[in-house]
Amino acid sequence: HYLQQFIRNASLKKRAVLTARNIMALRRAGILAVNVANSGFKSERRDKLEDEVRLYAMNAVQDWAHNAKNENLATLLQSVEVIIDEILAGKEVVGGLAEICSVDMYTYAHSVDVCVLAIAIGCKLNLHRKKLTCLGVGSILHDLGKTRVPTELLNKPGKLSPGEFNEIKKHPAYGYEIVQQSNLSRSSMEIILNHHERYDGAGYPRGLKGDKVGELAYICAVADVYNAMTTDRAYRKALPPHEAYEMIMASSESMFDPAVVVGFLQCVIPYPTGSVVRLSNGLVAQVCQQTPGLVFRPVVKLFSNGQELDLSKENNIVISRPARPVEMRQIAMEGGKSHASIAPAGRAAGNGKFSCFGDC
Repeated sequence: HYLQQFIRNASLKKRAVLTARNIMALRRAGILAVNVANSGFKSERRDKLEDEVRLYAMNAVQDWAHNAKNENLATLLQSVEVIIDEILAGKEVVGGLAEICSVDMYTYAHSVDVCVLAIAIGCKLNLHRKKLTCLGVGSILHDLGKTRVPTELLNKPGKLSPGEFNEIKKHPAYGYEIVQQSNLSRSSMEIILNHHERYDGAGYPRGLKGDKVGELAYICAVADVYNAMTTDRAYRKALPPHEAYEMIMASSESMFDPAVVVGFLQCVIPYPTGSVVRLSNGLVAQVCQQTPGLVFRPVVKLFSNGQELDLSKENNIVISRPARPVEMRQIAMEGGKSHASIAPAGRAAGNGKFSCFGDC
């Protein structure tokens, strides 16, 4: 419904073919992205958060960032309320927008994905509706201050100089300054200011620690770090979800409030259903069902013979890592069959080469 309103504003009707001319019209209307239908694809399960909801929120946060008027804030609030309704209705929050984004779109897509995950964590922590709304608004605007940081600095492929890093570290204060004259709640504004503060006091901009940071800011911080770690950027490759999951789990009481980490661990699945993994016995399989309470031991289906293995009962077999693209290509070429000889088991790319705990 909301996405169709944007499309009508760009003089497009539902099911219109996106020609070069139409794409230019969308750009002139300030629309960052739209969900593209293809009749050749089977529709996905309806228990996942709809792309239209994310796209509507993405455009809403862009509008408010460019023109912080009350009518734009009302649209932003409405988009957050829709996300809350979807999550309370049981929609899964897997996936995101980052894979569709160019450099200039990353901040907005990242903000929406952080908002979605933060609200999901808030629901697990049994926050009441008003707090969820404050959490959602603060989270969707948490990186607002980056609009004042040069794009070339945010996406610099090499190592930042101390001066450059200090400039990026100003974005929470910039964002807080931008919203001072708005109708945002105090709780939402504090999320914007404090989302890089850490439990042990090692964060910025004020070096707050412990309870001084605030529960809502910790929730946004966990969602921010996880999303940043699992998204490709110009200066480093994304970590696979299971590695990011383990790093967040290990950071309890150092970076984040332990209670918030517990809520996060209940929301994120290290090996999502449908993902392709290599097992410790050398075979490649697809995750087909999650095991409640045992996130590292789902039910998997072998590509070699179609056999299903419940890893919660197969004590001598574990998931070693996600399958690499080259392995997946070979599986496709062999008609779905996979043997232990495809490639040796090993650690996922990115281990030991990336830390997101300074600035994400």
